[in-house]
Amino acid sequence: MPRRLGTIQQRHVEAQLKALGSGKQLQPPASGWVRTIRRALGMTTAELARRLGVSRQAVTQLEIAEQRGTASWTSLRKAANAMDCDLAYAILPRGSLTDVLMRQAREQARRHVERSAHSMELGSHPVDAVDVELQVEEVARHLAAERSSALWTPEPGDASARPARRPRHQPRTGG
Repeated sequence: MPRRLGTIQQRHVEAQLKALGSGKQLQPPASGWVRTIRRALGMTTAELARRLGVSRQAVTQLEIAEQRGTASWTSLRKAANAMDCDLAYAILPRGSLTDVLMRQAREQARRHVERSAHSMELGSHPVDAVDVELQVEEVARHLAAERSSALWTPEPGDASARPARRPRHQPRTGG
């Protein structure tokens, strides 16, 4: 029953993410959302500062912090509110959730299958590369269907199990 519920939840989240569109649509403008929206509204730095109850310098600092990716969530929310806007936040998978799940399942399956293949080769039983790939896919589908937390548990000393690093950039925010 829990696995079925996980599938239903995954489909619900996928539908919500699909409604957001691609991550490319949510990339912040080079000058940041606060400055871009403020200018689009014809609002000066002084006017936004007045509406926020802060100095013009504080608004400028906020806009710079947003560009650098260091602005606080609270500051961005207050600025959005002062411009009669909402601040949106999303964590967008690279592809679909199913894609993310299958990539991880394939990594785990490959480690498992390659260990087994290596053991068989040590015992003088050669393993065909095509058979290895077929086995990896079969094990990956099984692991993904289980949705076990073990899917995300690295093996001791396995540096390849660490999450991929993404270049540092502005957080994806909408507004």
